[in-house]
Amino acid sequence: MKRVAIVKTFMRPEIFKQCINALIAAGTQEVLVAFDGPGEYWEEHKRIVFEANQVIDAEIYRFSYDYGLAACRNRLIELVSEPYFLMVDDDIIVFPGIWSASPILTLSKNIAAATFGWFYNGVLNIDAWDIEIKSQNCLSKTVRWPKNIISINGFVFYYPFDFVPNQGFWSRKFFEEFQWDEHYIIEGEHEDLALQARSSDWFFAVCINVQLQHLHDWSNREYHEKHRFSEKKMSRSWIYFFKKWNLKEYEDGDCVLPWLPLDKIKNRRSIRESLEKWSRLLPSHAQMKMREKQ
Repeated sequence: MKRVAIVKTFMRPEIFKQCINALIAAGTQEVLVAFDGPGEYWEEHKRIVFEANQVIDAEIYRFSYDYGLAACRNRLIELVSEPYFLMVDDDIIVFPGIWSASPILTLSKNIAAATFGWFYNGVLNIDAWDIEIKSQNCLSKTVRWPKNIISINGFVFYYPFDFVPNQGFWSRKFFEEFQWDEHYIIEGEHEDLALQARSSDWFFAVCINVQLQHLHDWSNREYHEKHRFSEKKMSRSWIYFFKKWNLKEYEDGDCVLPWLPLDKIKNRRSIRESLEKWSRLLPSHAQMKMREKQ
């Protein structure tokens, strides 16, 4: 089976190049890229893919400006003929052994995806949870326990979840039944897909012992304010989401591993073993031996 990855990119070629290089180093054999960013970034993205194509099969497809994350992914998935593939955003760095986890999708015909959390800026996050719809038309994050556990080649996956991060391995057959809703340009598309699949036989798994690196650059104000976190774009997506699913609120909640800034972890030294501890216990052991002899 050919190791195929898909990547959607927009306007950060320096980060995108690191993503592509990591995919090559991991042994990926083919990369399909969708670009829908500003025109001035096209040539640089095209050059990066051309260079990658000297080593592996790589192709970039240009779509109209702001064609959207959901639509770009759908177009790329339509080009995939393998039974499963790796999907990452352009600011994700995979590790060299990631393809050793891909056989997990062969263990059950109902695994829609087996994905990974991420690490960035001193933060670990496994964004996996289950859906609860409260009576006041509120989508709430929760976690239903117990979970099943699959361990394969050193990767430990928990399942089932209603929602998992999108970075990881996905079943091509799943997308014969479901699609990313192309009304979403940015925001809401992941929650929407989770709700689509919620009542089906498909389930999602998440790796809890290995994370990917997320190169999200918060210093790029143009990218964040005008595009990724544009209030205009986000409001359109979320209004559509709430109306589509007859919801009024979206409540944050539990997840497998919450946001965990590493600098907040308490680093307390403790004495594991000591002469005093064992000397204190020794008399009692000696007394027990004497009683046994008596």
